[in-house]
Amino acid sequence: MTIKNFSKIKLNFKIKTFKLKDEFKISRVSKKIVKVIDISLKDGANSAIAECVPYQRYNEKLDDILKYLRMNKDKLEKIIIDNRLEAIPFLSLQNTISTSILSLKQKKRKVNFFTSNKIKKKIVTSITIPIFDLKKTKKILKKFTKTKIIKIKLNQKEVIDKLILIKEICPKSKIIIDANESWSKPFLQTNIKKLEQFNILFIEQPFPQGKDHYLKNIKSKINFCADESFHIKNKNLIKNIQHYNYVNLKLDKFGTHENILKYIAIAKKLKKKIMLGCMVSSSLSIYPALRYFNNCNYHDLDGAYFLKKDRLRGITYRDGLAKINFKFYQPKKKAP
Repeated sequence: MTIKNFSKIKLNFKIKTFKLKDEFKISRVSKKIVKVIDISLKDGANSAIAECVPYQRYNEKLDDILKYLRMNKDKLEKIIIDNRLEAIPFLSLQNTISTSILSLKQKKRKVNFFTSNKIKKKIVTSITIPIFDLKKTKKILKKFTKTKIIKIKLNQKEVIDKLILIKEICPKSKIIIDANESWSKPFLQTNIKKLEQFNILFIEQPFPQGKDHYLKNIKSKINFCADESFHIKNKNLIKNIQHYNYVNLKLDKFGTHENILKYIAIAKKLKKKIMLGCMVSSSLSIYPALRYFNNCNYHDLDGAYFLKKDRLRGITYRDGLAKINFKFYQPKKKAP
């Protein structure tokens, strides 16, 4: 992805904080705000901006990336010109810069992002319910009665009770369970027959990465999806994902555009279905993921749904549909 024929690249960055509508709790962490780093690249008259979302599960911290940016700004500009993005030690930053480069190239060629990637105005996405108590889960589910796919975060507490609520309140919805590596092998073995009574599309990463082989002894009609195990730095990736039917493709786990395409090809060669995923983020992270929309079987692109206030012209969500704003990448109109 060389910047050939571009003039000198200028890189700038700044922190942006988004407040969430509610606490977002999963098995290992809880958050009420999301801090991201806006990375902008400028080449003459053209500029592009993308959002970096560091995720501590993959040993990436916002403060570490900020320190790296401050100390290596000039070096980074040369890395970009020389097409050596994999020299950047943070995958989320690799991806953010890779995304900006693609945007710059499209602007240079005057290519429309949405038409060139065959993006539809409305797409089906799963909508996530974080870990809440039963009372609050029930209240939230009443908003999702028309949602085609409900994704629910579950540790080992109240699993069946929450699934019963979904079955009662949203009987037509398919269910994705996301355990975020929090289940034990005995827990799944004990409950697998009960789980088969529900309309489960798949269970995502029930066991910790490296314990994926536990699935070998789970005999069930239920499908499973690799998330934390489907990561470019997992040296045993091929071995670890062999017992899964699906993989969760998140851009930040693979860095550059070329590596994303490479691992899409690997997943398809291994006959795995692909879910296109995201972190809790603004629409500035979701829109770039749409480049890979047509490579994937399912889409979990609700990251901006949880924000109190998204970016201008961001994605809007209703009844499990994400409405795409085709004016998102247009510049703001200057006041007269």
